[in-house]
Amino acid sequence: MKIDHRLSLIGPLAALLLAGCGHNDQVLAPSPGDPSAQQTAASAEVARHPELVEDGIYDSPTQTDASTGTAAAIDPLFFWRQISTVERAYEIAFADTDSTGRPTTAIVTVHKRLGGWFNVLAGDGGPEGSPTEGHVVRKPLHDHWVRRVLLKRVDGMDGERRPWRIAAVSGVKITSRDGETRLTSLRVQSGDFDTTVTDPLAFWRLRRILRFQPEAQVTLTATTLLNDDVVVLYAGDRRFRFHANGDGTYVGTWTARALSGVHHLGVNALSHGTLYDDQAPYDSQTWIVPYIVVPTELADLAS
Repeated sequence: MKIDHRLSLIGPLAALLLAGCGHNDQVLAPSPGDPSAQQTAASAEVARHPELVEDGIYDSPTQTDASTGTAAAIDPLFFWRQISTVERAYEIAFADTDSTGRPTTAIVTVHKRLGGWFNVLAGDGGPEGSPTEGHVVRKPLHDHWVRRVLLKRVDGMDGERRPWRIAAVSGVKITSRDGETRLTSLRVQSGDFDTTVTDPLAFWRLRRILRFQPEAQVTLTATTLLNDDVVVLYAGDRRFRFHANGDGTYVGTWTARALSGVHHLGVNALSHGTLYDDQAPYDSQTWIVPYIVVPTELADLAS
């Protein structure tokens, strides 16, 4: 039997997810037919694993170098985001009830509404060799951040206190309000490994998350709808521009982290006007995907 109960969660339960539950053993098993208890238990399990929910890179104010583009109204020197407001909301969809009427699957969708400014330091020009001067162009920023987490109910030794376990997570998709810039695929290559992501919100089983050797060389090829977009890598505190091939594909080579554990890498596509036209609106889309550095083993928590 399949059941789909969708519940939007704000206020106290959102605060629970935000704060995290650590190793709080006071979370009790939900009783059959008790949606509130099911919500609380599933949310508490997600909160125990912030490394699988938060990307840790997108809202960083790290600056990115820019370069002069063709037909540019301004000469950008570097750019950065300034996030001033974050509104969170959560949805839980329960499914696959068993013979006792309890759901065995839960999908938690995390939403963030990010507000602030996209800032571009534009050069003012001047005689060659003179000190660089510039002014900041500020564009209103309104981004929608989305990620999904798949949980499975686990009956057994600890089922009474922690009935839910994470089985899979998606990547993150972040799109600016009214934006038209779109990523369509991201190819990831390292050694013999070669895969292409076409949907950042598709689930990755934990044991199948991208995995790299420490400091592995990784080639990323992003595809967008236009050949004059600006494509940027986000990885930890690193930011760099991809090379544009002139056909809607953009290539960059990156070195994975040295430390084992769960990490994230992101690719941000910006419209040409976002950087090079002070009158054009901010227009952006970002995909962020999780990866691990071996020897980390990330077996499905539901197994």
